[in-house]
Amino acid sequence: MQTGVQLTLLLTLTIAAVYGETGFFLNTGRVQENPQQVEAEVEALVRSSFYAADPTVLVIPRWLGNISSPEISAVISARLQQQDSNIFSVDLSEANDETEIIDSAASLVIVLSNQFDVPLDRILVVGFAEGVHLAGGVAAKVQQVLGRQLTQITALDPSSGEELDHKLSQADAEFVEVVHTNAGGEGTWERLGHVDYYPNGGQTQPGCSTDSCSHERAFELLAEMWSPENDFVSARCGSVESLGASSCRWSTHKMGQKEEEQPATGIYFLETRQSSPFSRGAYFISFL
Repeated sequence: MQTGVQLTLLLTLTIAAVYGETGFFLNTGRVQENPQQVEAEVEALVRSSFYAADPTVLVIPRWLGNISSPEISAVISARLQQQDSNIFSVDLSEANDETEIIDSAASLVIVLSNQFDVPLDRILVVGFAEGVHLAGGVAAKVQQVLGRQLTQITALDPSSGEELDHKLSQADAEFVEVVHTNAGGEGTWERLGHVDYYPNGGQTQPGCSTDSCSHERAFELLAEMWSPENDFVSARCGSVESLGASSCRWSTHKMGQKEEEQPATGIYFLETRQSSPFSRGAYFISFL
């Protein structure tokens, strides 16, 4: 085991002895209903349903979120509908220290990379609310230890991050995509990624009368974002102040769509329906 990995694991264990401990649960195509509790160490992973040839998703929920949090279920369902994957859910129900959470989750990624030869471009990190900034911290820690970046972070309606030391930024991964659905409420207006999407203007979502409803709409959109039938056609805008179907430049890019090349950096607007299927395609088709 490399020195960097040893130091990371030692630090994680030391902090965990003082603060609450971060937990991990694993879902795969073979274990979809009853997640396996695992640890960030080789023997535990070998004994689990983890399969190194499948892509991996690391899901970090809201602060104090756990395996029962709806964002966890949404990510698992959306991903396994499309392809077999190793989905590691981070359990924060007993964790109360940002550094411990970041070091623990980073140690899992480092073990996967160093001990199972999982390429970093096969690991996607998804965060919701405060979990967005924790995801950025994990990615930054991985880069610090391994000297290489994770390929992508998908950030779902990030909180302001004011209560945390690490705030998500473009520097955390090669590509950072952000979906804002309750900006100014439980989420933030601040642009944090290479691309920031503001569905329906990013503040209030169709059919929602509460901040919580709009906030959680971010992960409800995932199934369509990751589907081959994705029709979240998006328009690129000059600023948050100019968000709107008639004031932004429509493109063929679709929110969440995996492409050969990254979409142009910037702010994007799109319109959705109030229930599934959420996508509306290019509503103002004349702008395409």
